[in-house]
Amino acid sequence: MTKPTIQDVADYVGVSKSTVSQYLNHHYNFMSPATRKKIAAAIKTLDYQPNQVAKSLKQKRTKIIAIVCASLSSRFSIQLISAVEGYCQKQGYTVVIARTHDDPATEKQLITSFINRQIDGIIVFPTKQNTAYYQELAQRDFPIVFVDRYLPDVSIDSVLLDNPLAAQLAVEELINRGHQRIGIVTLPLGDQITTRQERLQGYLDTLAAHELPVIKTNIISCERSEVAARLTRLFAVKKPPTALFLTNDMLLEDTLNWVRTTSLHVGEELSLVCLDDVSFARFYEPPITTVAQPVTEIGLTAATLLLAKIQAPASAAPAIIRKQPQLHVRESVRDLNATT
Repeated sequence: MTKPTIQDVADYVGVSKSTVSQYLNHHYNFMSPATRKKIAAAIKTLDYQPNQVAKSLKQKRTKIIAIVCASLSSRFSIQLISAVEGYCQKQGYTVVIARTHDDPATEKQLITSFINRQIDGIIVFPTKQNTAYYQELAQRDFPIVFVDRYLPDVSIDSVLLDNPLAAQLAVEELINRGHQRIGIVTLPLGDQITTRQERLQGYLDTLAAHELPVIKTNIISCERSEVAARLTRLFAVKKPPTALFLTNDMLLEDTLNWVRTTSLHVGEELSLVCLDDVSFARFYEPPITTVAQPVTEIGLTAATLLLAKIQAPASAAPAIIRKQPQLHVRESVRDLNATT
């Protein structure tokens, strides 16, 4: 069944197409209340959905962009938003922020709402479930940039960390210090979030490259609320991991809170490496070894790409841009080689 058009609404009411267009744009100055009621009834009866993407592209720019992020609990997200906002404000743009909690329905609803408000462009942490929606936006050249993730089947610029390399740096630091039983803690993998999948795969590939076995019980994939219980269960076994790779700053926070409830000491019975060089990792005792993301660089690259797309929507072929991680060695990893 074909979607009803603005012409269908006009024919249904018996008015011109331009009259319906004026109604949709809230231009009621020369429109009688009766005509407005008829058009509203026709839109409801026909289930007409205005092409808001095309509409927004035709109209005057608002000098407003949006950042649609997964969470505001992550220091990565906060730092990235700060970088984007600072750059865009200097270019004369206002930045609005919304979060989705990685809920695809909320994500789609927010983006649609922003487009309806004729926002100029969007930076988003996308979910795979909205692939078809993003394909439609890409085909219509709506200015949008993915950050922290990418969708393989969508032709949209994406800026993110080289996650496999970041995981490799973390796990190899542990292996080089003599650790063989290495666990990993990640947020749920079922949502097919790029960062989570790639960091786990990097962990698995690095173990394989060093001919170390993969112990399934050493892989924790869960919500933050479950971290403490899962770690308690893991460290109750006869031979628990000697080290953990924590795949983001939130999980480091949860793990350190759990450590306080145990007799374990970081850097002694338990070694830790975290992906995300947050400030509290440096101030913790002992300081935590981290793999840093160039967050500001990621944000500035995404903002630059977005503003370029706003000026020239189809100016260049989309690209996946990966930024390089950096290992910061501190004191949270015990050197088992020195004790053998």
